[in-house]
Amino acid sequence: MLPSFLRHFHHATLPSDELARAQSLVVSSWIVGVSFGVPTGIPICSRLGRKECLVFSAAVYVLGTVLQVVNAGSALWLFEVGRFLNGYGVGAGTLVSPIYISEISIPSDRGMLMSGYQVVIHGCALIDNGRCLPVAVQLLPGIILLLGTLSIKQTPHYLAATDNIDQVEDSLSWIRGLPITDKGVKLEAKEISMTVLSGVRRQAIHKKHFLREALSHPIRKRLTVGVGLIVAQNMSGMNALNYYVAIIFLTAGFKSVSARPFLTGTFGFAKLVAALLFMFVCVRIYGNRFWLLWGTSICAISMFVLGYCTATMPESSADGTVPSMVRATVCVMSVYVYAIAFGVSSGPIAWNVCSEIFPSYINAQCCAVTTCTRWLFQIIVVAITPILLASIGPMTFVFYGLCNILGMRFYYFCVPETTGIALGKEMSRVFSQQDLKNGEDGETVEEVEHVADDETPLLAAETKRRRRSSSGIVG
Repeated sequence: MLPSFLRHFHHATLPSDELARAQSLVVSSWIVGVSFGVPTGIPICSRLGRKECLVFSAAVYVLGTVLQVVNAGSALWLFEVGRFLNGYGVGAGTLVSPIYISEISIPSDRGMLMSGYQVVIHGCALIDNGRCLPVAVQLLPGIILLLGTLSIKQTPHYLAATDNIDQVEDSLSWIRGLPITDKGVKLEAKEISMTVLSGVRRQAIHKKHFLREALSHPIRKRLTVGVGLIVAQNMSGMNALNYYVAIIFLTAGFKSVSARPFLTGTFGFAKLVAALLFMFVCVRIYGNRFWLLWGTSICAISMFVLGYCTATMPESSADGTVPSMVRATVCVMSVYVYAIAFGVSSGPIAWNVCSEIFPSYINAQCCAVTTCTRWLFQIIVVAITPILLASIGPMTFVFYGLCNILGMRFYYFCVPETTGIALGKEMSRVFSQQDLKNGEDGETVEEVEHVADDETPLLAAETKRRRRSSSGIVG
């Protein structure tokens, strides 16, 4: 905490143990908020809609920032509540944002649009780059998001569950920028409605709880892919570099006050360039599997080189210059190469795949599982990295290199190619499954898809509820 912050909240004279406790509460309140925001965003996203969840997350985020700025009576507890709400909004937002983007995208552009998510993250991180920005600056993106989400349409996939083809067509017409009478709009609306309603019928007929549904073979297989991608992404070492890259550059010999901020900023710039490169070039050349395998292999090599250099190269030669320069250059270049390789592989692709592989009727719940996994492993990596650096030193990078090797094996054997695949039945075929499998009562896929609405009262009730919740959203 900055001295000015401590003075403002009258904590400058606190004993060291109480000060440490206060710092811990300020930092952890945001993480706790994120942890609550993801799971509690599920019912809003599933029952009220993707748009409503976006509006809700933005509003809570803005409210949390306002509480941090107001600081009535310089009360630290109010600042901590604001941090909690701020994190809560971020948690709910990270759940629904990828879902919304994937559901409004056409298959050929879905990868590019989803990659924009990473571009914005890296761009904002580059702007920050260790600067002490005022808390009030957080209001700007929050207000922009809130005002923007109020003007967007609900996703066609959510509206399809209301069994109102007119609303689906209206939403698609707005999203695609085409007249509602366009044949392509009507055909796409019909396909989306058939796919989504078949999933709703599955739930209404079999009455499966989420846990039971998640353990069924088609969903279990997709959850394995989604969770595995997130775990492999986080254990590749990027979060370790994000938090400790300055220490790495210091170890490499860059001890001047001006050199380290410059190199750290260049690291952020390399991540942004990689995200832009993937968004506009890589995603259109080859599929996800190609970039996952090649990018992760380069990440592994970079980590091994970084570990070798920091472990074996001497601090200086006899004249005190040449080896140190070689060591510093190789270390810095390995970090930058890693950043670019990660930015065109598991960095964006893990998010892309997790947002597109799950059936619409269970998408929010499954994405919540992968999002919670992401935040959990971010905390784990940040927690274990300083311990590893203190105990095994440069072998920490070798450890993350080995994690990349394991990630490559997982990508090769478990992750199918989903680039350009339409959501719904085409995605199910990729996983060698149909959206509707044979039920426990022996019903075939065709029987489940063609059950009449009056034979499924749960479906009728669910459709009626969704119609009420979506009324007035799409005119």
